[in-house]
Amino acid sequence: MSTFKVEDMSCGHFEKAITTELTKGDLTVKVKVDLKTKLVEVENLTDDRVVFLLKEIGYNPEKVK
Repeated sequence: MSTFKVEDMSCGHFEKAITTELTKGDLTVKVKVDLKTKLVEVENLTDDRVVFLLKEIGYNPEKVK
């Protein structure tokens, strides 16, 4: 599991947009978004792919762990 800080998310709309973008119908990809801490946890997707996809929809993720 990888964790990313996404400072520019602030509401449920962002949570849905991020989850939709990262999963893109792939049921093996697991995404957990915590709006309070602004953390996104992702399983079964490479870190490079997560960063690429989030930047593609306008976010600037920072790898935490």
